[in-house]
Amino acid sequence: MELHQKLAETLIRDGLVATGDAVLAGVSGGPDSVALLHLLTEVAPPLSLALEVAHVEHGIRGARSREDAEFVRRLAEGLSLPFHLARLDLHDAASGRAGNLEARARTERYRFFARVAAERRLGKVAVGHNRGDQVETMLMWLLRGCGPEGLAGMPAARPLDRAAAGASGPMLVRPLLDVSREEILEYLASRNLEYRDDHTNRDTRYLRNWIRQTLLPRLRERTDAGLEHRLARLGGMLRSDNALLERRLAEACRRIIRGDVLDRAAFLGLEPELRPRMVRFWLARVTGTLRRFDYAHVDAVLDLIAGSRPHARVSLPGAWTVAREYESIRLVSSVEAASANAPAETVPSPRGARTPGIAGEERVGGQVDGEYSYPLPLEGELFLPEAGLKITAWRSDSLDLPASPHEAAFDLRAVERVEGALQVRNFRPGDRFQPLGMAGHKKLKDLFIEKKLPRSRRRTLPLVLAEEEIVWVPGCARGDFARLEADSRAAWRVKVGPFAAGGVRG
Repeated sequence: MELHQKLAETLIRDGLVATGDAVLAGVSGGPDSVALLHLLTEVAPPLSLALEVAHVEHGIRGARSREDAEFVRRLAEGLSLPFHLARLDLHDAASGRAGNLEARARTERYRFFARVAAERRLGKVAVGHNRGDQVETMLMWLLRGCGPEGLAGMPAARPLDRAAAGASGPMLVRPLLDVSREEILEYLASRNLEYRDDHTNRDTRYLRNWIRQTLLPRLRERTDAGLEHRLARLGGMLRSDNALLERRLAEACRRIIRGDVLDRAAFLGLEPELRPRMVRFWLARVTGTLRRFDYAHVDAVLDLIAGSRPHARVSLPGAWTVAREYESIRLVSSVEAASANAPAETVPSPRGARTPGIAGEERVGGQVDGEYSYPLPLEGELFLPEAGLKITAWRSDSLDLPASPHEAAFDLRAVERVEGALQVRNFRPGDRFQPLGMAGHKKLKDLFIEKKLPRSRRRTLPLVLAEEEIVWVPGCARGDFARLEADSRAAWRVKVGPFAAGGVRG
């Protein structure tokens, strides 16, 4: 089977393109990308593919970079294909670490491909990675330290914009991953096709080049010429296994992860073998990358989740913190985590500033950073943006006890006697209250621990007070003040709920 026939079979078998697709070919001018472009032009007519060409001149190799760009421009022109060129200046970075320069060049290249694909409405971006590139990638990840995902190598297709995975953006496809470098050179020779030689590919400061020039030849000496094929096959098997595990994780994710919060009990119900993978999935989902995190970080998060401490924190690279609050595991920026635990500081609001309060009413006065306190009307709504909640109060003839812990009922006569001294505020250190039916007082902190209320919720939870006495802790406990008795004639009811618009996370 000739190489263009092999390519056509691969494209259809693996779903890399569909009939009528518009494809952008990323062409550097080297043998792999030149072969890819010519192969695509051979299979384009039967598949009705629309082709365009993109090239990035990185500016690292001076005149030779400009000659590469001109070579690819003439190549596209000779094939009557639209040509797109980006000129970058990464020369200043050339004196830095080789790996950093290589990564920066790759990032800028894919960023340009994504922009062109979006502007031209091209659904696929094809690049010329071959089987040798695949093996080199696997060995690079192995030497740097990786799990099965890294050892699986490059997928034949993935979203070009990893952050938009699952969206309808362009796909990056690698049609030549099953093709050896020798097959590519034979194809070029059979068609008398010219290509450019990049001397930086022989610079062994780059890990990939060292693997290609030094490590692989020595491995072949100790084994045989089939080494590359066997390693590539291993990568394919690992990618199949990973795909199955990813589907399992996607199913489990629905019950374990809610937003950026991980449910501890549901997580511990997962098979132990899947837990590290779920942690990596969660870290990548919230932070957008796994590049900063290694297995020591994953193990630390696993220990935090499985440990006995109801409150614990683990600091991670990139200013992230994993915080456990009873059965909830949250991933927050370290700045947010620090501010959440910082002592409150009193600062005055600018004179005339509007502060939250009763709906439709403007209040002027001091405001406490991290604290809030507002008068509570006998009837009406009080909005609490600090908590994302509103409190509704009203008189009622019904003496039925509330069915929800987010509603409370008090004897109206007792409440009317303290009207004007009703207040809503958040928790202060040392707060105590008298629980319903008890003679003594109890620390609010102890109540929160009993109710397993996360610390992040304690800071914003509204407390209802009458004459400085805490009489209701919504969702947790009712105080002994103004309890309904047999001779009560009417009730004062108070209910806490989310804003009507915008929603509140529970």
